[in-house]
Amino acid sequence: MHLAAWPAGTIEFVSEFRFSPRPNRAGDIRWREWGSAAFNEASLTRRPVLLGISAVWCHWCHVMDETTYSDPDVIRLINDRYVPVRVDNDKRPDVNRRYNMGGWPTTAFLTPDGEIITGGTYLPPDVMRQYLSQVADVYRDRRAEMDQRVSELRLHDAQARGAHAGPLSSAIVDEVLSVTTGAFDPEFGGFGREPKFPQPNVLRLVLDEYRRRRDGDLAAMLRQTLGAMSSGGMYDHVAGGFFRYATQRDWSVPHYEKMLEDNSELLALYAEAHRTFPDAGYDRVAQDVSRWMREVLLRREAHLFGGSQDADEHYYTLDAQGRAKLPAPYVDPVLYTNWNALAASGHVALSIATGAAASLSVAATTLAALRARLWDQPVGTYHFDAGDGPRLPALLTDAAALLAAQLDLYEAGAGATALEFARQIAQHVVSLEDADVGGFSDAAGRDEPGRVARPERPIEDNALAADSLLRLATLTGEERWRELAVRALRSFAGGYREWGQFAAPYARAVARAIAEPLHIVVVGPGSDARADALWRTAVRVDDPAGVVERLDPAQDRVRMDQLGYPASSVAAYVCVGSVCSAPIAEDVALRAELDRARTRFGAVAR
Repeated sequence: MHLAAWPAGTIEFVSEFRFSPRPNRAGDIRWREWGSAAFNEASLTRRPVLLGISAVWCHWCHVMDETTYSDPDVIRLINDRYVPVRVDNDKRPDVNRRYNMGGWPTTAFLTPDGEIITGGTYLPPDVMRQYLSQVADVYRDRRAEMDQRVSELRLHDAQARGAHAGPLSSAIVDEVLSVTTGAFDPEFGGFGREPKFPQPNVLRLVLDEYRRRRDGDLAAMLRQTLGAMSSGGMYDHVAGGFFRYATQRDWSVPHYEKMLEDNSELLALYAEAHRTFPDAGYDRVAQDVSRWMREVLLRREAHLFGGSQDADEHYYTLDAQGRAKLPAPYVDPVLYTNWNALAASGHVALSIATGAAASLSVAATTLAALRARLWDQPVGTYHFDAGDGPRLPALLTDAAALLAAQLDLYEAGAGATALEFARQIAQHVVSLEDADVGGFSDAAGRDEPGRVARPERPIEDNALAADSLLRLATLTGEERWRELAVRALRSFAGGYREWGQFAAPYARAVARAIAEPLHIVVVGPGSDARADALWRTAVRVDDPAGVVERLDPAQDRVRMDQLGYPASSVAAYVCVGSVCSAPIAEDVALRAELDRARTRFGAVAR
């Protein structure tokens, strides 16, 4: 792969638009792909842009194709009075982040400069006809006023983009946790009322804080929610895997699409919960999710997972015998870097939680395939491959997820070469740093229309990147990674409240940044029984600020020499902050030392 294959200012996809799999006329609309050509056309013809953001798995996107976009008057109005642009949310998360109007489908009316005039989500035909006529008329008659509004909006955005920096403290974690627990549904579990989403990142914060505080209320919230999700309608009890969300507060009626992203994060969550609550049966749920992912989403020729499986209300309400008579819902074969990296992380967590070597092999194979297919050293990550090669370079969401997964693999014992690749990924994360305000931009600078030309700093991707850089700093002893992470986290310290409970990943990263890091190193040959026993104890520690690594003298001699560990004896070393234990040769002694390390949190069981 060569960067020269990407002409400056162009990101074009050769794949055709996807419409509903059921009969529709949405293809009669003369859709353009996102890009400068469409917006230049709108400027030259003095027409507004109709932006439709959809997804292949989205039920209401399909309904809109079958109804609204199949209405003859709607088709005529769009073709006559607009430049219509259609965007796939999964392929262009950067476009979706800036233009989503509250869900999918998004229906946004834009100026030729790419600023929002108005919009909504699903619009039925009668409402759409009114919008199409009124917006086109207003734009025709009040164009000068709108141009002035565009200039004001851009000035406001530039001012708002400044960082609201501040110090890091436990008060940030406490506040986000308080907002989260305040939204807890004590009757049915989960957070909020309906529709009810699984929110794995929120639950990971609850799990981490339980591990620190040993607070029985947090444990009860977590166990009630995990049990309700896996036993109710949110879970496919025939094929395995979680649906995207529940339409009812009691989790009984799901929205039936299944996403690689959600299932990967839930796989990791249930695996991690099993380590802390081994009596709850969460390992069986995690194993079942993994089975569904491997049987349904895995594209075996690519050694990577497809992005989603379509919603099909009739199919999923049947039992196994009934389903066997019907074709399974469509699986999107597009390969996404960030979601496959999450899948790898989930399988590492499953391997550590259950001791299953096969799960670790899935993770290693997935990351190797990502590196071979969607990584290029000069460019970094590409976002997706739809079968015609890698597309959309240098998104933070991909680099952050890949870095986290690579560190997960290294901490599972993958060897020093895995750590070296993590360093390479980290360099690409650093290249996205916003030098003016701190933190990391969601994409490298590109010549793009509208708001996509202006970088944003998504808090969730920044949090994952910062958390991984903190881990890398502990593993390598290189302070520069920690400095970058802390600078990024501080840049959000004055503004995180606006995200509410969705700042949970940020709170988790802040909690790691302010804690004394725990670093466990096990030294010994891979075939040594004592080293294996020490390693099993080390990797199962559920310390939320801990990292682990295994060094084999046959493979990791250079790194051992750098760190000063002798190769002649089998031992574990436990470092809290800059203070390290003497060599520990026995498993019982290691457990005792790790119990002492936990007291740094000051947790009291209650």
